[in-house]
Amino acid sequence: MILFSLMNATDKGKTVEQNLNSIATLIKEKKTDDLSFIKLHSTLCFLMTRFHKDQCPKLAHFIVSHIRLVIEHPDVAGSPDCRTLYLQLLQQWQNIRATLLEQRTNISTDRKTAH
Repeated sequence: MILFSLMNATDKGKTVEQNLNSIATLIKEKKTDDLSFIKLHSTLCFLMTRFHKDQCPKLAHFIVSHIRLVIEHPDVAGSPDCRTLYLQLLQQWQNIRATLLEQRTNISTDRKTAH
């Protein structure tokens, strides 16, 4: 259901920013305990696949937020191996997000010095 909702939230007529806001709203409206682990994991896979297409820093931020939701889920919290896996994934995506933000800052600085 949430994956279907997320797919519908990504409309080709909308900008990436509008699509990301739609996805963020859907994620914020859900309580972690009310979602099955499979739905959370599927949504995470969808977001990461979408990132591969756009490589948007804001989407990387949403992926980091969503990984945190997955980590908080009772099925993950109760499994040390699963929790470790998602914590490692979280670290990787935090690094990706930081790199993208740094690149954006460098581009912004370069533009200012070029003028």
